[in-house]
Amino acid sequence: MSFDILSYVREAKEEFDRTVACKHTSFDDLYPYMMENQSFFWYKRHAAWASLLTAVRIADGMGANWRDVFTLKQLSMVTNKVLDKQVLDDWLETSETDITVE
Repeated sequence: MSFDILSYVREAKEEFDRTVACKHTSFDDLYPYMMENQSFFWYKRHAAWASLLTAVRIADGMGANWRDVFTLKQLSMVTNKVLDKQVLDDWLETSETDITVE
């Protein structure tokens, strides 16, 4: 049985991207009654971040080159494994030196 682990990393990254951008995600469908609760947005980001780190850890364990999915700045954030204000503020920011290779 074979599967493309990088597709899981890309999906987890896309879900986190959408979460940080305050867009609709599959998590919203799981808890539609929580949309009005202010703490829901932080919890949603935490769940997406945990999912992303899990996908990266699995890909790393399988020897996949998951680093090419992220910009240089995002790669630094993922390897530090800490979800903080800087990650939420800077995750979607891109510059000429940050190139996403897929």
